[in-house]
Amino acid sequence: LPVVTGVFEVLGLVLTTFRIYFRIRIGRFWWEDAWAAIMLLSGAIWMSSQWGLLLTSGSTSIAFAWTYMITFTCIVTAGRMSILFSIIRIVHGSPRLKKFTHLCAAFFAACWIILIVEKAWQCATDRSWEHVPVSSGKPYCSVKKKISIFQFTTDCVAVLILVVLPLRMLWKVKLPRRQRRMILSIFASSIVLAFAALFHTVGQILNRFVVMLAGVNVQIATSLIVCNLLVVVTYTYRFLLQDGTSSSSTKDTTDDTSATGDQDDDFTRPTRQP
Repeated sequence: LPVVTGVFEVLGLVLTTFRIYFRIRIGRFWWEDAWAAIMLLSGAIWMSSQWGLLLTSGSTSIAFAWTYMITFTCIVTAGRMSILFSIIRIVHGSPRLKKFTHLCAAFFAACWIILIVEKAWQCATDRSWEHVPVSSGKPYCSVKKKISIFQFTTDCVAVLILVVLPLRMLWKVKLPRRQRRMILSIFASSIVLAFAALFHTVGQILNRFVVMLAGVNVQIATSLIVCNLLVVVTYTYRFLLQDGTSSSSTKDTTDDTSATGDQDDDFTRPTRQP
């Protein structure tokens, strides 16, 4: 499992790098991409700290343990922020809905701060974990059950928002059928984040380090990949559409993409009325 999740984590970092490059190249870099860049930086630091924790000892490994813990929370939060700001960007003509999405962003940010403060406070006030290595032989600060439950609850609420909100917004938007299905499916894929969070939480509550560590890796990998699906999948769809040999079978989508061009790189704008 560590090898498999490691491959998907690297894949997630590669997809994030491509996403940022592509959005900059077409002049569409926005807040959602800035959060993706934060996630990329946090992901790179997290993977480095993971290896550092395994290969070092003493005070150095303790420093890597702190970095490992903090950057995990940053990756998860930055990923959901990126998805949320993708939703904010495509909100059309509804001030109330746009206000609600901004409140959701404030909620995500508040949860981020609370989790980091709680984890830092627990691990700083009780330093016994630095001298009592877990089953891996490395120092690791395992959070209390109440923090694990709070973290899992916020994960579930965040996933609910990231799945239901775009479905509600895009349900009546006029888009070609295939594009509608593709975009709704991409947003709905956020639900896998909840299962990854559950895996991680079960390991924490049962105090099973191996299960918890596997859950962390699964949650990181899914966060990195799901965050970039909207840009990467729709880019691939556009690329295959342009290279298609049968124009008649793709006439409805070709008309839409030719009308919007690079200004609508992920097909989330409604079809223009004549």
